[in-house]
Amino acid sequence: MRDIPWRTAVLLAAILGGSCGGGTPGEGAPGTGADPDASGGGSATAAIAPGTTYQRTIVFVEASGDSAQFFPWDFENRVETDGVHRSVRGWLGRAGQWRLFMQDQWTTPRTRAPWRIVPRGSARLVVGVEDALEEIYYREGVRDLSLRPGRTVVEWSGQRGTTYRLLEGAVRLADVETEGLVLDAFAVRTTDSGGGAELGLLIAGDRLQLVFANLDGPGRYRAWARQDTLELFWPEVEVTWEETRSFERARRSVPVLWHMESADGTLSGVFESVSSHVQALEGDGAILPVLAVYEVAGRITVDEEEVAVKGFLRHFQR
Repeated sequence: MRDIPWRTAVLLAAILGGSCGGGTPGEGAPGTGADPDASGGGSATAAIAPGTTYQRTIVFVEASGDSAQFFPWDFENRVETDGVHRSVRGWLGRAGQWRLFMQDQWTTPRTRAPWRIVPRGSARLVVGVEDALEEIYYREGVRDLSLRPGRTVVEWSGQRGTTYRLLEGAVRLADVETEGLVLDAFAVRTTDSGGGAELGLLIAGDRLQLVFANLDGPGRYRAWARQDTLELFWPEVEVTWEETRSFERARRSVPVLWHMESADGTLSGVFESVSSHVQALEGDGAILPVLAVYEVAGRITVDEEEVAVKGFLRHFQR
């Protein structure tokens, strides 16, 4: 394990969940660098309605070789009358095998900046200038894992402050460093639609990087792509589950094959699960919520050009 005393000065108890630029507009919003405890007192906490949820997923993907590697972190902050209900999960996927190495839930007092993600236990955060996330690392016993986002490749915006950033990045596992891409997605939900949410990143080397999601509410998906030097956007995309399998622990089915088609017909494709980690979450009814992370592979067509893709998908059913 490496020693990092020079970084202790920049370890914070909280960082801006919206260093990706999304969230509630105004002073203290993600990306502004404002202090959540600045003058103005606690009255500002009442401006954020109970039930508002801030979701941030940061995932490293390296799928160019025969053995893909994934390092996703998932943070969720839900504002309630008694405080901010927080959860954090970290997975590691390599060579078709997934491990959920960290998960925790806790509640903190109400704050003017509930979108901030905070360190917990063995998971620590390093930030730099203007609250930019420089590293997430995890140390427990012999485990020593690190994810470091780098230069921003492209950034896209969705609804209600949702943002998606694609960055260069690297992970370090037991002193072995691997370079790849990092997807940093930030979404805000003001109501619980009772539906589900998916977030995916599909990659065909330098030729195509495609992000699709319905994280910011019900309805059709949206998709963004970087094709060579072009940036593309599809405001209406239908993603359907072509095949499912039973997940008895949650008493429901989960998808294993997806079909994608944009409303204008310029984007289409099929991709399937190669490996996954599926988890039943706590719930009140007989049918439980499900959270899953997948390694996927398939073929995507953009403007009649078809390419083979590999990538990552986060799937959630309420």
